[in-house]
Amino acid sequence: MSREMAQRAEEFYTLLVSDFEAAKEKYIADDFVWENPLPEVIPFGGTYNGADGLLRYLGQLGEAIEMSPLRITDMVADGNIVAAVGVEEDTLVKSTGKKYTMPFVHVVRFNDEGKVSHVREYNDTREMVAAFGG
Repeated sequence: MSREMAQRAEEFYTLLVSDFEAAKEKYIADDFVWENPLPEVIPFGGTYNGADGLLRYLGQLGEAIEMSPLRITDMVADGNIVAAVGVEEDTLVKSTGKKYTMPFVHVVRFNDEGKVSHVREYNDTREMVAAFGG
């Protein structure tokens, strides 16, 4: 079961960047929440609710940064929770022209229907804050 959940999380991430409508249909629960608490200098931190909120979050990311694909190094699953461990590399902050690299852990929670109900980001924001000019 754990390997299956890790594979579902991997597909969720792939669909988010390649086919948002498919990700929405297959994986985003009605009560979906994405949390990314970030320092104030970073314009897209916060809590986003539902598929519309997630689309708004992704739009704000795209306005603020130019990001390479996430490099996920490990997926650890336990029951309906998956931790995606990785690094965001050489991300360009559009307003400053500076780049940063940031290790992260995303905790992805699936509901009983196999849809993602909650994502919480844990980011090492030191370089990110400096790149945003903070």
